[in-house]
Amino acid sequence: MSDTLAESQLLTTEEFLSDRNMHRIDETLTEVFGMMLGCEISLHSPMESEPLSSASGGDEKTAIVGLAGVIRGTCEIRMNRASALSVTSAMFGGAPPADDIENSICDAVGELCNMVAGGWKNRIPCLQSRCSLSIPTVISGDHYHVHPNTPALRMNRNYLFGSHGLKLTLRCEMSPA
Repeated sequence: MSDTLAESQLLTTEEFLSDRNMHRIDETLTEVFGMMLGCEISLHSPMESEPLSSASGGDEKTAIVGLAGVIRGTCEIRMNRASALSVTSAMFGGAPPADDIENSICDAVGELCNMVAGGWKNRIPCLQSRCSLSIPTVISGDHYHVHPNTPALRMNRNYLFGSHGLKLTLRCEMSPA
């Protein structure tokens, strides 16, 4: 198999679940964190019992960007408040304004998800012009679950940046040609 798909090909189930595609998402996160946030990020495999939000009392942020076109699905980034605040501070070049901290955090986490979803889809030629992104939606809170409407292929990746964690989930349902 070649390193990239030909533009005329569709993304297949096998390609979506391939090691190469997982490498594409890792490359995208590395690029976004390095260029936009000025920090390194690495793949992390936490134990099943390790809670994502242990350091922040359960307050989590999940940004969701929808995918539509030759594939349908979502790109989701989930992190605890401390991780989200770290991302926000990096994007702002310092602490966000105290009077608007929640909106700033949601904007930063949503924009991070948008950059990751766009960067990933642009690494796959058949998706570049045949897959659109929605504006980000951000969910905040404690003990919530994201339930997609239809069964989909799912790829989960966990990352560390500094002492912070991030969970990325790509869900895709392949569209007919």
